[in-house]
Amino acid sequence: MNKVDSLLTKPFLGMTPEDKLRVKALGPENPDIHIEQSAKDRGKGYTRRFARTWFDKMEWLTASSSKNALFCFPCLLFGGEVSWTRTGVTDLKHLAEKIKRHDSSESHLTNVLKLSLFGKSNIALQLNEVYSKGVIKHNEEVDKNRYILSKLIDCVKFCGAFELALRGHDETEESINPGVFRGLVDFVSGIDSAMEAHLKSATVFKGTAKTIQNELLDFMLEVTRETIVQQLRSTDYVAIQADDTTDVSTKTQSVLVFRYIDGNSKVVERFYCFSYLKDSSADTISAAILNELNLILPERSGKEKLIAQSYDGASVMRGASGGVKKKIRDIYPNAHYVHCYAHQLNLIMEQAASKISRVRIFFKELGWHYCIFFPFSKTD
Repeated sequence: MNKVDSLLTKPFLGMTPEDKLRVKALGPENPDIHIEQSAKDRGKGYTRRFARTWFDKMEWLTASSSKNALFCFPCLLFGGEVSWTRTGVTDLKHLAEKIKRHDSSESHLTNVLKLSLFGKSNIALQLNEVYSKGVIKHNEEVDKNRYILSKLIDCVKFCGAFELALRGHDETEESINPGVFRGLVDFVSGIDSAMEAHLKSATVFKGTAKTIQNELLDFMLEVTRETIVQQLRSTDYVAIQADDTTDVSTKTQSVLVFRYIDGNSKVVERFYCFSYLKDSSADTISAAILNELNLILPERSGKEKLIAQSYDGASVMRGASGGVKKKIRDIYPNAHYVHCYAHQLNLIMEQAASKISRVRIFFKELGWHYCIFFPFSKTD
C-alpha cells in the first residue's frame, strides 16, 4: 500500500481512515532503483549513479521501481509539485539542488506537518481553535482600546462643557501645569486602573498628544454635525442665524447657527460650523451660508423649510437690495429676516449715540483722543 505505483493508482486521500493509518505506519518504500546518467567534463566522460544513501539523508524520499524515478512520500499523499508527485525526478546532475529546494518549499513543509499530525488530532479543528483564540484576543484588545478612547472623549467633553482650554503652554512630562486635558487624564488614571495601565504601558498611542486632541475634536464635530443634519431634514421648519467673528489669528470667519424643533418637540439652537471668509462683503458671506444650506437642504421641498434668517443690523446683512438677507431669500423665499436678539443692546447703543446729542459729542471726542494717542494706528 505504501508503494509509489499503488499510491498513483489509488490516491491516499481517497482511502478509508484505516488504510490511511496503515500507509502512514508503513512509511515510504525504499526500493532498489538503477538511475544512471552519462556526462562529459573537460572532454572526459563519466557516469552518475543514484546512491541509496539519499534514502538515509532524506526520510521523505521514496522511489518507483517501474518508473525508475524518485518521489516525495508526503507530497505523494497530500499533493504537491508535479515532478515529485506524478512524473518523478531522474536528473542526477541537479539532484542535490532539487532536493534542497523541495525540502524547504512551503507546500512540502505543509505536507510533512499534515502527515506527522495525521491520526493524532484534527488539523482543521486545531486551526479553528487557534483562529478562534486569535479572534477572542483581538476583540478583547478592541474593547480595551474603545474603553480608553471613551475616557479620552469624556475628558474632551468635560473641557467643552465648561468652556475650558484643552492645552497649556507647556505639556511636557515635567510640566507643573500641562493643561486641563492632561490634568483630567491624569486624574482619571488615578481612579481607573485600566487607564493607569494604559498610560504606563502604551508605546504607540497614549492619547495625550495635541494631534490626538485635535483629531478627537474633529471626529466629535463630525458626529455632531451628522446628527444635526438628520434632525434638520426631519423637522418641518428651520431658522438660521449668522454672524462674523475673528479667531485667535484675527482672521474673519462666519458662524452659522440653526434653530429648529427636534424630535422631542423642543425648540433647540445648534451651532453648526465656522466658515473662513476672504472679506466681509455680502457676496462672500451669503456664498458661505448658501454653500452649507445646499448640502443640508438640497431638495426642492427642503427649500421651503427655511422660514427665518437672523443677523445683526449692519447694512451688509439686512440690506434690502444687495444684503445677505436678500441673496438668501432669492433662493429660499420663505426665509424672512428678523433682527438678531443678541444684537439688541448694540442697536440700542447705536440709536442712543446717534439721537442724543451729548452722547454723540462724547463718543466723537473720545474718537479724537484715540487719534491723538495712537496716531500711527492702522485704523486711522
